Amino acid sequence: MSVSSPSCLLDLSDTFVLGSGTVSIDPSKSLVLLLLYRPKGAFLLPKIRKHVDEGLEAAAMRATKRKTGYECHLLKNKHPNQGANPGRSLQYTEPIAIQQKVCQGIRRLVFWYVAQVDSSDACISDTQEGGEDFVVCWVGINIASAMMAFEEERKIVASAVDAFLA
Repeated sequence: MSVSSPSCLLDLSDTFVLGSGTVSIDPSKSLVLLLLYRPKGAFLLPKIRKHVDEGLEAAAMRATKRKTGYECHLLKNKHPNQGANPGRSLQYTEPIAIQQKVCQGIRRLVFWYVAQVDSSDACISDTQEGGEDFVVCWVGINIASAMMAFEEERKIVASAVDAFLA
C-alpha cells in the first residue's frame, strides 16, 4: 500500500507549464528594466514560457530579449536560498523566487532570476510578438517595486533589489 505525504503536491506534466523571467538591473546606473503594458497601464516584468529542452536560465534571458529587445545575463547574487551550501557567502545565479498560479486547471510556475542589462546598449527593435503592446521603461532602483501592477511582482522586484545591493 502506498501512502501520500500530506505536504506533497503532485502535478503531472499535462497539468503544469514552466516559465522564467527576470528582474533586470543596470548596476552602473541603478536602474531596473520594466515593461509598461499599454492597454492597461500596468508595469510588469519580462517572463515567458519555457521551450521543451530549454533550460530555465536560458528561458529567462530569452524572455528579456524578446519582450524588451535588450540582451541580458544572469547576475550572481547572495540572495538567501536552500542550496547545498547553507551559510556560505558564495554568489549564485539560482532563482530568487518561484511564482505559482492556477489558470483554467493548469498550474503555471514562473522561476524568477536577477539579470544584468546595460541600459546604454542598443535595443533590438521589433522583438515582441503580435498582440504584445509593451513599452520598455528604465526606472530608479529605489522606486521599481512600488510601480509594479501586482503585489507578487512587487515582492519579486524588492527581493531582487535586496539581492543586488547585498
